[in-house]
Amino acid sequence: MPWVIVPAIAALLALFAILARNGLLQLRDSVHSSWASLDSLLLERHDLLAEFVELCARDIRYEQDTVERVVRADAATFGAAAREDIPALAAAEMLLRASVTSLLSIAENYPALCAQAGFIALRERILCVGAAIIERRELYNSAVNLLNVRSQAFPHRLVARAIGFHAEALFE
Repeated sequence: MPWVIVPAIAALLALFAILARNGLLQLRDSVHSSWASLDSLLLERHDLLAEFVELCARDIRYEQDTVERVVRADAATFGAAAREDIPALAAAEMLLRASVTSLLSIAENYPALCAQAGFIALRERILCVGAAIIERRELYNSAVNLLNVRSQAFPHRLVARAIGFHAEALFE
């Protein structure tokens, strides 16, 4: 009878390792899916901001430094997103939000600009995409947090180390 116990324990350990690995892979896929969703919104906002800056640059001649700050912040955000450098993306995102808010408030002082039908629609679309980015960022952070907690908790930590998992960065 003892000869059955050792193979049974080995089989249970192998089953646990397989289930833990599959669970970690599902969580990692969830993180990648959340990132893809967030990345598509970042790309959409990048395109909208390029159009918005072009529209504003024609009418806001005395505030070119604000327009240039938006362009630089957008380029930094776009570059960090392309590299999937989450800490750099978080920092660039803060700068971009501040510069876009500044540009929007300055644009309100130009009645000719605000009267354009495209301006209002574009402004609203940028604000909607910005809100969606915040929501998707929260979903991404939730997925990352779940993966990080699970991969650091015993006994999943043993499996995570064996298959080369590492902690993902939060988009703060």
